[in-house]
Amino acid sequence: MTKQPATVRHVEPSFGGRQDPVHAWERWATAWHGVFFFVLGLASILALADHDTSSSRRGLIVAFALCLGGWYWWWAIRRRIWNLPISRVLAYLAGAAILWVLLLVQHGAFLIVAFSAYAQVLSFLPSRRSAVRGAVALTVLLVVMLGITMEPLTPEPFLFAVFSAGAAIFLWLWVTAIVGQSQERHRLIEELVATRAELGVAERLAGKLEERQRLAREIHDTLAQGFISIVTLLETTDAKLAHDQATARRFVGQALDTARDNLAEARRFVWALQPEALDRSSLAEALGRLVERLQHETGIAARLVLTGTTQPLSAQTEIALLRAAQEGSANIRKHAKANEAVLTLSFVGDQVILDVRDDGRGFDPTTLDGREDGLSGGFGLRGLKARLAALGGVLEVESTPGEGTVLVAQLPLAVESEPNGQELE
Repeated sequence: MTKQPATVRHVEPSFGGRQDPVHAWERWATAWHGVFFFVLGLASILALADHDTSSSRRGLIVAFALCLGGWYWWWAIRRRIWNLPISRVLAYLAGAAILWVLLLVQHGAFLIVAFSAYAQVLSFLPSRRSAVRGAVALTVLLVVMLGITMEPLTPEPFLFAVFSAGAAIFLWLWVTAIVGQSQERHRLIEELVATRAELGVAERLAGKLEERQRLAREIHDTLAQGFISIVTLLETTDAKLAHDQATARRFVGQALDTARDNLAEARRFVWALQPEALDRSSLAEALGRLVERLQHETGIAARLVLTGTTQPLSAQTEIALLRAAQEGSANIRKHAKANEAVLTLSFVGDQVILDVRDDGRGFDPTTLDGREDGLSGGFGLRGLKARLAALGGVLEVESTPGEGTVLVAQLPLAVESEPNGQELE
């Protein structure tokens, strides 16, 4: 039975099992209650069995022993003395000392109660200083009672009492240090568990935000651009409808093709599959169809150039390069007013590079939305840059007013995978 450090609140477990003990020293509290009642009962039996004990003394021994047992039960068990202020603890110790002295006066067998008395003093008092002082006071009381009850007086019992008190204090200090260290570790474990729980919540939130950004990029790179193409084609159709129905029908057909592609992309979102353009074809074939559509819709001269030895690419790398090509072609369609566009897919060493070049009106990158990196303030380029960065790549946009624009997407051929085996998104 050891006293907890003052910095940690000790909760003594209920004697009736109403509260489950958390720590080992709390589980041992019930055992120490049993020790007290055992030594008190043993001393009472020895005193009552002594033939020199008179009948009147036997009655007093039984009365005082019952009072001491009830006194301990009321304060230590019923009122949970570990949680009481020091004034109440001192009141209990004073009453217990008086009853113990009365029992010692009746018979010397009650000296064995000192074993439990030291445990109580060292455990019940709230600080190390008060506990040591209480142990010293108990030793003085024990020595005085030995002097009163012993006949004849010899030094051995007194020396034994002092030695026992010192050993008890030393053992208590040692056990208290161990308990304090255990409590500190328990506190650190609780903090670690709480931190891990908070980290898990933060990771889940970050995952949600990342998934939202990914879906936003996907929607912008596919559905939004497709709808822009449809709107552009239908506006052109409306202008041609009155005097050039053949051209109007051609634009209507292109709008229908774009709408079908958008529908396929929407279905892909539901099934979480890779881009429709890559489902049954290679990246080069998907880029070729993209160039054909750009030329067909805008009338500019567009072509695809492949350089270097073609290397196998991961699905995520192909998706990122296709999105870069779609973003570049969308910007050409909306802003460039170009006569020619060239998409170049190059395999250079351990890198794959996609260039989207046009000879349109260009722009001054430093004037775009105050961005230091010179990229457009639009979501498309920002999202594309984030996508490439997640795969270890970079995105650059070079442009000069009147001299066209070049969008360059560069990725490593080998994309590292996450621990679960899925490639980085």
